[in-house]
Amino acid sequence: MPKKKLPNMSHWTDRQIAEFWAIHSTADYWDDLEEASDLEIEKQSKETVAVRLDKQDIQALKTMADKQGIGHTTLIRIWIKEKLEGAVSKN
Repeated sequence: MPKKKLPNMSHWTDRQIAEFWAIHSTADYWDDLEEASDLEIEKQSKETVAVRLDKQDIQALKTMADKQGIGHTTLIRIWIKEKLEGAVSKN
């Protein structure tokens, strides 16, 4: 079976890339992958924000996040980033 061609992800968001790899196997694209060397990960400083939510909303968040294989706080951060990116692109 011929290997698939890896799409150009340079214009994709982190979420789009994560969604792609969630449903595709690296084995299908092995010849297109490069070994990562001298990889530097810049850790962004973060602050904690307390938000009060109803119990049923928290449970709904956890259920939705579980379906995506992520934590509920990660899902909240993704949604906030998406909303902020949308607001910035409209200005």
